[in-house]
Amino acid sequence: MEKDVFQHVMDKLVKAEIQSSPFTHFYIQNVFPKEFYQELLANFPETSSFKKLSQTGKVDPRTYAERLVLPLQGESFTELPFGQLLFWSRFNEAINSDEWHAMLLGKFGLQIRERFGVHYDRLRFSSTAELVQDSTNYSIGPHTDHPIRVLTLLFYFPSSKEQSHLGTAVYQPLDESLECEGFTHHPFQGFKKLYTAPFLPNSLFGFIRSNRSFHGREVILDKGIERNLMNYYLQWNHK
Repeated sequence: MEKDVFQHVMDKLVKAEIQSSPFTHFYIQNVFPKEFYQELLANFPETSSFKKLSQTGKVDPRTYAERLVLPLQGESFTELPFGQLLFWSRFNEAINSDEWHAMLLGKFGLQIRERFGVHYDRLRFSSTAELVQDSTNYSIGPHTDHPIRVLTLLFYFPSSKEQSHLGTAVYQPLDESLECEGFTHHPFQGFKKLYTAPFLPNSLFGFIRSNRSFHGREVILDKGIERNLMNYYLQWNHK
């Protein structure tokens, strides 16, 4: 990622307006400069470059057949066409840099401190990113994310506004005392949907992980859908 593009994205995140209810989250439009976003779309890999999430060992093999993933590292990544490999390698290097991590920890230091205590700055953090493509019938019930995660950024990569209704939803449990350590995906019936981040081109939905950060995606009924995005996780090294 070019230095000016990288600075543009960091400035967007630093200036993001944070919503605190029902958990810390935010939504940003025009994350990348317009020209870079078009370059990004042109370099988004073909479906054949992805693997089913159910084949990665991360979830039950009988689930989430409609979600495809491509980690920005490892064997599948290195098999990309050279132009795509070069583009995403530079992209991945930027969002895993010390400068990027320092920006995130500075922006969200207060919220991270609330979770880990006053000595959170002694923790070691790392990050991972993966490209994602969802198709018709994909859904994921309200969940809070794995407890190793500190911050999640969902970069939305549609080519038009036609998929704006397919964003990530924020939920509040009907049982006000409910908290979740992050290992369960809950039925939708037990939650009230408060907000859906618009799945617009060049936008981003992010949140601080907590035992109350319930989010999800109701079933995608649109036919022939390719819902392209990138998951980015800042996580703490607990070992």
